Amino acid sequence: MKRIWLVLPLAAALAACGGGEGTTISIEGDNGSVTAKADKDGRVEVKAPGFEGSIKLPKFRMDADNFDIDGVKLYPGSTISSLNIEDRGSDTDKGGVRVAFDAPADAERVRTWFREQMEGAGFTVTGNRAELTGKTSEGSPYTLKVDPAGDGKSRGTLSVTGG
Repeated sequence: MKRIWLVLPLAAALAACGGGEGTTISIEGDNGSVTAKADKDGRVEVKAPGFEGSIKLPKFRMDADNFDIDGVKLYPGSTISSLNIEDRGSDTDKGGVRVAFDAPADAERVRTWFREQMEGAGFTVTGNRAELTGKTSEGSPYTLKVDPAGDGKSRGTLSVTGG
């Protein structure tokens, strides 16, 4: 029964990611993995060691204001399409977070905005036009990739690994 309660925060976070078709959150750990997938109506299917089920949650939106890594938020107006967390206990080099997001601006503008925010928060920033890399203010390696996704829109992925 305890495992069900551990899965509920995951399901709530997934409902917050917008609840679109194919939106998923996965958590990998030393004791197995938990995955959740939400549909457009807020129904969340969860699979975890010892538990598999479906629940309906109220929809709410998780966006740029609800996400922060070492003081850097997502580009204003962005929405999160997926969130993956990997926890490997004491092996911090293998753990990390990956967030995929959709931004309401072209890729160049989003990358420039991130570079300014990251440098202002004490990150090291290197990389080329398509990808920024470096270390967070806490010393964790990161990669930010932002690609065009239509007129005035972009799609990005920010990955931060243990350090």
